[in-house]
Amino acid sequence: MIQDELSTRLDEKMNRNMYVLSVIAGIFLPLSLITGLLGINGAGIPGEKWPWAFTVVIVGLIFAGVIEYLLFRRVKWI
Repeated sequence: MIQDELSTRLDEKMNRNMYVLSVIAGIFLPLSLITGLLGINGAGIPGEKWPWAFTVVIVGLIFAGVIEYLLFRRVKWI
């Protein structure tokens, strides 16, 4: 009986941790996809000759992350 209660509590804690990790992955995976598609982690970003290109991409990624976070809050996933 006590062992069942302890097992249930451990299961709940593990489920909560997995939920948090899933939400974090849900925010960062699309950002990683965008940077991979733009080739930022390889040959450089499109428009690299323009001095503000990197700043525009970073601001866009931050904006996308904030939008995803707000969307998750609105759907009550966070």
